Amino acid sequence: MQQPIHDRRGPAAPIPALRLDARRLALLAALALATLALLVWAGGGRATFAALAGLDARLLILAAGAHYAGFALRGHRWQLLLAALGHRLGYLYTTGVLLSGWFFSALLPARAGDALRVAALRVPPPNRPAVPVADSLGTIVLERTLDILAILLLSAGFGLSVLGARLPGWLVGVYAAALLLLALAGAAVVWMPALLARLAAWPARPLWQRMIGFARQLAESLHRLPRRPGLAALVLGESLLIWLCDALLLWLVVASLGQGLPLPAAGFAALTVDIFAAVPLTPGGMGQVETAYAALLALLAQPGIAIPAAVLATRAVSYWSFLLVSGGAVLATGLGRWVAPPAALPTPDLAQAPDLTQE
Repeated sequence: MQQPIHDRRGPAAPIPALRLDARRLALLAALALATLALLVWAGGGRATFAALAGLDARLLILAAGAHYAGFALRGHRWQLLLAALGHRLGYLYTTGVLLSGWFFSALLPARAGDALRVAALRVPPPNRPAVPVADSLGTIVLERTLDILAILLLSAGFGLSVLGARLPGWLVGVYAAALLLLALAGAAVVWMPALLARLAAWPARPLWQRMIGFARQLAESLHRLPRRPGLAALVLGESLLIWLCDALLLWLVVASLGQGLPLPAAGFAALTVDIFAAVPLTPGGMGQVETAYAALLALLAQPGIAIPAAVLATRAVSYWSFLLVSGGAVLATGLGRWVAPPAALPTPDLAQAPDLTQE
């Protein structure tokens, strides 16, 4: 019997999706400039700059503090989920890897930073324990599930308190579709072990059995949290607080511009934007997020709010300042090596990710 794959270091293999070459960065800069220009133009140019010039820096700093408090909670939540699977990692290390993943997700579409998080734990620095791919992937799936549930609960609650019966039908449909997807995902997790047991009885091809084994490990990872109701309640509570920080961010930003927006309205707008940004189609959701913010603030029809200025200030905190902070985390954790040229890139062969024991 050979050593389990997760105890072996696979050959170096690049992850092209995580490479930030000059061409990609130039496209990112062009998209950013186009988005900023459109917002300034929509706000009448000078009026937008005048609103930003009168901004209260103290309230903006509080908004930034609320935003980063959410990420501090994210790091603790991920640490708890990993510990539930038997991987006790330090808070600073776990949070550093999480921030590094969000840095790449902010620069690349479709949550590409999640691949970095899995790979970073799979082949950690020499003084850190390795985490099997099935376990790290399982914790990220649980994170996403908790996030969607928290966003839906908070967004629907804020929406009903602000709009009541005027809540748009299409938005109710989005809530219903998201809840249905969560229910289907939960049912799939419950029935997965029985299904995998049936599939394992098929012809014993080595690759097929490796895939089934990996799926079993992933299913086991997903089943462990519900077995610990106290921990499940804690991470759900932290998830609600994480997304409340997004509501506080928008509320404080609008206040910093000398304008008024009730906290429930700010929460409804911010969390509904988060629903639409759950699958970013552009790097960091640029253009996508700004459009959703503008549309929702217009829907709320709050008098006196300079919408483009509010959107620009909010994104200055949640995206542009975040790039600096999370980029620092990439340097601090040494994860910049994952975007080196392929010849020097010490990444694992993720095709060998299933943590199985070969006969």
